[in-house]
Amino acid sequence: MILIDTSTVVAWLDEVHPDHQSSAVAVIQALEEDEVAVSVVTLAELAAGGRTREAIAQDLRGMTVVEVTEDDAWHAGRVFARTPRKQLAPLPDFFIRAQAAERGWKHLTNDRRRLKWWPDVEFVFGN
Repeated sequence: MILIDTSTVVAWLDEVHPDHQSSAVAVIQALEEDEVAVSVVTLAELAAGGRTREAIAQDLRGMTVVEVTEDDAWHAGRVFARTPRKQLAPLPDFFIRAQAAERGWKHLTNDRRRLKWWPDVEFVFGN
């Protein structure tokens, strides 16, 4: 299973995004190679960006939507606690990366920030 990050989904869906072409290739390749999932956190981020529920369902058809479990939340919080930060609560990326870590899944992302905090995640890049 490959868990696709919001950064890659956004670039894939936005035809004028600088990473659109490489993200589209990465998403198509992921769909051809393996099962693909997105986090419920990605759904929230897409909704916050103005996409409708129907559009999101259409865009992500064929992908599994993964809930955040208690173990995912715990993992995200423990990594967050070890990081230098200005935020008071874990960022969405922490939950998504914790989901990949807890399940042993690859994580397709365009976001190369904070990678060293996630040694238990196998990252694949779409840009």
